[in-house]
Amino acid sequence: MNGSQADAGAQAAWLSSCCNQSGAPPEPPEGPRALQAAVLGVLSLLVLCGVLFLGGGLLLRAQGLAALPTRERRASREAEPGGASGGDDDS
Repeated sequence: MNGSQADAGAQAAWLSSCCNQSGAPPEPPEGPRALQAAVLGVLSLLVLCGVLFLGGGLLLRAQGLAALPTRERRASREAEPGGASGGDDDS
């Protein structure tokens, strides 16, 4: 083995000890990545629950507002005939 082959071997050993075969830095350990995934999962569930809660509240409010004129019309129709018949009963 000549000097250039020894240098190439040492360089390859150093490269494999600090980097993977593509020359890129090694990947971080899986622990922090798993923790990050868990935190993101919990946050996304909280956001989803908040959207559903607020959306449900808005939907109930919209249904109540849509039903309000119907109730008022019904109440006014019932009050007119009821008021006239009630006046007749009192006389």
